[in-house]
Amino acid sequence: MAARGRRGVRIAALLLAALLGGCSAYGDGMGDILRGTGIAAREPDYDVPYVPTPEPVVEAMLDMAQVAASDTVIDLGSGDGRIAIAAARRGAAASGVEIDAALVDRARRNAALHGLQDRARFSNANLFDVPLRPASVVTMYLLPRINMALRPRLLTELKPGTRIVTHAFDLGDWRADGERLVGDRRVYLWIVPAVAGGTWRATLADGRAVTLTIDQRFQDVTGTLGSTALTGSLRGVALNFTAGGREYRGTVGEAAIGGEGWRAVRVE
Repeated sequence: MAARGRRGVRIAALLLAALLGGCSAYGDGMGDILRGTGIAAREPDYDVPYVPTPEPVVEAMLDMAQVAASDTVIDLGSGDGRIAIAAARRGAAASGVEIDAALVDRARRNAALHGLQDRARFSNANLFDVPLRPASVVTMYLLPRINMALRPRLLTELKPGTRIVTHAFDLGDWRADGERLVGDRRVYLWIVPAVAGGTWRATLADGRAVTLTIDQRFQDVTGTLGSTALTGSLRGVALNFTAGGREYRGTVGEAAIGGEGWRAVRVE
């Protein structure tokens, strides 16, 4: 976990203490950081201290995201590079973004030691300035307020179906699609939903044309199909809802929904 922005380390350490509730069973130096000693004490310009993610948590994060050779992984706040390097071991094209130049150098050396320097690349940059669109997986170990500041970009810049995995901290009221406890650490997974909210003109299996109105809150949807109330959810572009005791499934595009036995085109 690396710093984003400019505030005092002591404030960040106190916030970490309140949110984490004490030291880690992994013995990764969190206790020293909370006492104002260790790595964080030597990084006064950064408002999130560098705390390495334990290897079992790294693997759990990549497992939850189902990282494979076809993926492009971006690790925001990449520290010593361990998450991006682990993704590269699985065949993914991985990149890490880190504001601390010394950590970027360490990450590059670590990648070279594993012969993965061509697959795991690292940049010295502010994570708020990095394009996210190329990613199929985004990994993060950042403080809650940084997660929340990033959330609008995650929702609008990432393609539907992109997986987001965080260590320790969630994304507020955006409900996680998956959650796992690894030792005393919690890992969260989200699948970026397509934009399904709005008004559609639906053609049902019997040929009837009805208005489909969808109200969307992240991956959860409510609304009406004709005069019948509906409730459902999105997982990426996959839409699933129930109306009048019947289940409807479809794939959401920008202007149309291709359903199983039905279809819809966007009106507004």
